[in-house]
Amino acid sequence: MSKTTLPIIYVVLGLPTKPVSAVITRSTAIVNAMTAAGKMFPSPPLPYSTVTSDISALGSAEADTKTRTAGTVTIRDGKLAIVVADVHQLHGYVQQVANASPAQAAEIAEAAGMSLRKVAARHKSDLAVKQVVSGTVKVVAKDVQGSCSHEWQYSTDGGKTWVTTPPTAQASTTIPGLQSGVLTTFRQRVITRVGPSDWSQPISVLVS
Repeated sequence: MSKTTLPIIYVVLGLPTKPVSAVITRSTAIVNAMTAAGKMFPSPPLPYSTVTSDISALGSAEADTKTRTAGTVTIRDGKLAIVVADVHQLHGYVQQVANASPAQAAEIAEAAGMSLRKVAARHKSDLAVKQVVSGTVKVVAKDVQGSCSHEWQYSTDGGKTWVTTPPTAQASTTIPGLQSGVLTTFRQRVITRVGPSDWSQPISVLVS
């Protein structure tokens, strides 16, 4: 495969995992920012009113946990998962808008209450990614003579952490269970009789 240089734009969501109060504060700030910049985000994946309602429900559920009543934590965690999923959908949409207008990417991210991490131009990966069904992709690598197996990893935080998937004998793999609307990065390496190769140049795609 030929190599070309591509600018990579990565919109940083910055959503904390805990405490719940921080998730509520951050989610509310994002919704408020995107609502105020409505002309820049004309087609959100879900109504802002829905996200606001889900955040409100999470706040009420979090307050209920203070009573220490049985089952309140489970209910709260369910509401938390809904809000996190909502905000990730908004993040995926902002990433799409930024990708469509690279010159305005920083302005777009800021308008959504997010930030931009723009990675310097890099060589195109030898990997190819194809969407199979929602949440499932097929990753194909360049076949290497003498390979014994192929190892695969993906990341949903821009390469800070990696999830390892089962190795394959062939130079391709299908990865299910990915979150829709999340920019996901993939990489691969070859295992030969003399050991593993370096990891491939990562490739990032927005999972649908």
